[in-house]
Amino acid sequence: MTNSIDHILSKFSGARILLLGDIMLDKYIYGNITRTSPEAPVPVLLHQEEKSMLGGAGNVFRNLIALGGKRHVLFTAAGKDECQIQLKKLLANTAEYHLYTEPERKTTLKLRMIAQDQQVIRYDTETVTPLCPNVRQKILNDYRKRLESADAVVLSDYNKGFFSAGFAQKIIMEARKAGKTVLIDPKNRDFSAYAGADFVKPNRKELSEAVGQPSIQTIEGLVDAARSLCRKHTIGNIIVTLGSDGMLYVPARGKTIHAKIEFAPDVYDVSGAGDTALAALALSFASGTNAPLAMRIANTAAQIVISKPGTVAVCRDEIFHYLHNHAIGVSNGNLLNKIVTLPKAKEFARVWKNNGETICFTNGCFDLLHYGHVSSFLQARKHGDRLIVALNSDKSVKKIKGVSRPIQDEKSRSALLAVLQCVDLVVIFDDKTALRLVRELRPDVIAKEGYSAEKWPEARLVQSYGGKAVSLKRENGYSTSALVGKITKSKEAVK
Repeated sequence: MTNSIDHILSKFSGARILLLGDIMLDKYIYGNITRTSPEAPVPVLLHQEEKSMLGGAGNVFRNLIALGGKRHVLFTAAGKDECQIQLKKLLANTAEYHLYTEPERKTTLKLRMIAQDQQVIRYDTETVTPLCPNVRQKILNDYRKRLESADAVVLSDYNKGFFSAGFAQKIIMEARKAGKTVLIDPKNRDFSAYAGADFVKPNRKELSEAVGQPSIQTIEGLVDAARSLCRKHTIGNIIVTLGSDGMLYVPARGKTIHAKIEFAPDVYDVSGAGDTALAALALSFASGTNAPLAMRIANTAAQIVISKPGTVAVCRDEIFHYLHNHAIGVSNGNLLNKIVTLPKAKEFARVWKNNGETICFTNGCFDLLHYGHVSSFLQARKHGDRLIVALNSDKSVKKIKGVSRPIQDEKSRSALLAVLQCVDLVVIFDDKTALRLVRELRPDVIAKEGYSAEKWPEARLVQSYGGKAVSLKRENGYSTSALVGKITKSKEAVK
């Protein structure tokens, strides 16, 4: 782990990005499918809960804020409808934004229905026609006023009409006149729309389509295609995202760089990974780093995102810990980075809350990890975007359960918890209760098996500041004591 990574990440908070592009409302409806409709041979989804979040340029904005603070500015457009109202609520208290409305326009909506952790159907509404001239002029006027204070300009083009009718070129030319770096995530096959940009970030498919070819598989073929586009449209550099193969940096002139993935976490959901990579690249370049380091940071941010469900944003601490743990040989960054001190847990909690994520908290000894524990963690995770598990230290367990416990030491117990995908952080504590941790972390939800509020002081504390206490369903027949009993009987039988 080099000091340069930490240095660049620390500079993110000083960067100011002007972001323009197509915003979307990402909506998720979760439920269960247990029967087929009597009306038609289709499954019936029984609604359980739903979530709405910023998508498209909105998700890039969310990632910029999570990585770099609230100095950034968003320029985008929507229809005058219910989705636009929801977008305004999601954008409230984020950073400076300008959401221009067109009454005849439909706000882009991506509605996903999820059953048993599987997407069943996606329902879209959108308008892809160009913005009307007076709206484009308003955007241009407001954009010009803020250019001087910006470190970089980012265009998030989802081909929904925001940059149509030559508008992308006007944005780029204004940035060039002001001497600002321009980075673009393209969906338009005609790269003439992006002429003069410093960086364009297509994926393999988008690059192939831009040169009129089927999917280009070889690195040599990708380099040739990217170079031809750079020459043809006076683009400074093209960064091709290659999924599990990392990123390929192709300058108009000079040496190409293939930045491979340093670790490969389990892929849970690829939604939003490109937006996260775009935000990380933009902040890296705005902070003065070079292409290899920028791609390393962006690769890491994208890998963190795809290891989690839904569209999520990544914070600087997560990137630092993943890279640090890889450098010291922790496979997949899934162990030591999750086991943190209380002060470090507070840092994560602060960032997650600023990002609008819900934090769920649970605690216990978790001596011999068994199915009952795992079931509790999975239940708890459903009540939050993040799950923090507070683990009683060896000293604390002895106070509660006697000198013969724990059977496994805190190092083993915390490691077993940390490798669970549903667990985001593990914090070891010495006290008999988790009250001090709850007071410091202020989770939105606290969850445990079989406790009523009157016998659960941590729950009463969470409820006192408006949080929620959840009593989890116990899986009968599973307990550490029962396991110890079986082992003891087994030993006696052998004797």
